Amino acid sequence: MTAVLLLLLSACGPKTVAPPVAAAAPVLAPTRTTMPGPLAPRDFQIPDPVEGTLRNGMRVVVVENHEVPLVYVNIAFKSGAWTDPAGKPGLASVTMDMLNEGAGGMSAAELSSAARELGANVGASAGQDGAAVSASCLKDELPGTLALMAQVLLHPDFPQADWELMRKKRLQDLAAARNDPRSIASRTWAVLGYGDQYEGHLTTEAAYKSITTKDMRAWYAANLAPRHAILTVGGDVSLDEIQPLLDQALGGFITKGKDLPALPQVARLPVQAPTRIYLVDKPGAAQSVLRVGRFVGSRTDPDYSAFDLANEAMGGMFTARINMNLREDKGWTYGAWAWVSDDYLPGRWQVGTSVVTPATVDAVKEILREVDDARGARPFTQDELDNGRGYLLGTLPLRFENPGTLMGETTDIWRYGLPADWLTARPAHLRAVSLEQAQAAWNARIDPDHLSVLVVGDAATVREGLVATGLPVVDMLPDGKPAR
Repeated sequence: MTAVLLLLLSACGPKTVAPPVAAAAPVLAPTRTTMPGPLAPRDFQIPDPVEGTLRNGMRVVVVENHEVPLVYVNIAFKSGAWTDPAGKPGLASVTMDMLNEGAGGMSAAELSSAARELGANVGASAGQDGAAVSASCLKDELPGTLALMAQVLLHPDFPQADWELMRKKRLQDLAAARNDPRSIASRTWAVLGYGDQYEGHLTTEAAYKSITTKDMRAWYAANLAPRHAILTVGGDVSLDEIQPLLDQALGGFITKGKDLPALPQVARLPVQAPTRIYLVDKPGAAQSVLRVGRFVGSRTDPDYSAFDLANEAMGGMFTARINMNLREDKGWTYGAWAWVSDDYLPGRWQVGTSVVTPATVDAVKEILREVDDARGARPFTQDELDNGRGYLLGTLPLRFENPGTLMGETTDIWRYGLPADWLTARPAHLRAVSLEQAQAAWNARIDPDHLSVLVVGDAATVREGLVATGLPVVDMLPDGKPAR
């Protein structure tokens, strides 16, 4: 009995608890100290468009995309602001805008109401190098939308009352442009590059006041004709489906008017002078708008892809030199970029940014230093070339998610006479560029001693520092004319 009692007491007594076993420390991945290399570019097949011809002779290009039931239609014309007659800059633009203000007896409000009932967008516009009438809608509403589009294109009324209202709006916009630093920079930069020709043929108050609806009718009759146009279609439709609808809607669009004047030719591009600074005063501006650039040749040049990749390293992407310097290192700007404006004339390379006013002079110096270093002290590297190539090739498929991209590229090939394989051959051209070729293309085009530098900012704050750079400083008015 005693033995049993002792056994029970032992079982109920205090127990020895083993200490907890420490948890194993997590295995952490090593901290990355270098930027990962670019991914290998994946093959991408640009969609193949299908072509046809309407009864009136107009070429039609269809890009099918059946992911969503939307259809886009665009009629592009070769005539744009480059056809504006002397003394009437802005005529092409206001003429195309007036197509939206009344057609076939329908007012602007009635045209807008008809488009809303269809769930469609129909409009017309003109830019520097061309004009367009466009529409978009759900596939089911395509017949009605094309009929409305044809109404706008074929039967414009050019109502005088609407032109009076538009003219007032244009004059207000022009006054605002002369007070906006970015608009001032854009207008002045155009004149610095082209003089009073082509893009430098700026709209003025006198021009708007002189334009009449008779001028619009004359421009319309001379420039909008099938032989001057290309029709692109994108979205949930095939050529076989839409061609009969187009023939029906545009049956009255026949060849008329005179032949177009010769494609724009500037009598003489201004000679690229030794690097100098053009200063437009914007008193009290918190920021300065900067442009730096020069003409660099045609995009059809054999080494265009090589220069394109060099420019990606300089300013074409977020991690490019100029943006990393001015934005990431210095914090002077939200972004600084470099690009080439390609049009009928030689391409114009330019750097564009806005910086806080106190950093204006230093920002100009840094941009010029980066441009100069790329030719000597700090040439481009293989990593920069590969990053730029990976960016251009990697984003290519994203651009073609929307059929509008291929429609626009097809229009550009037609308008500018680019090679038929301009799009399809581009990936191969980019992959073939070597570091030596990219550097040579940059060196051949970018001369740091012959650049135009534009500053739109508070002259009272920045002039002294700009003069201290040793570069000539030329005072300019907002419209690109030298200040007295």
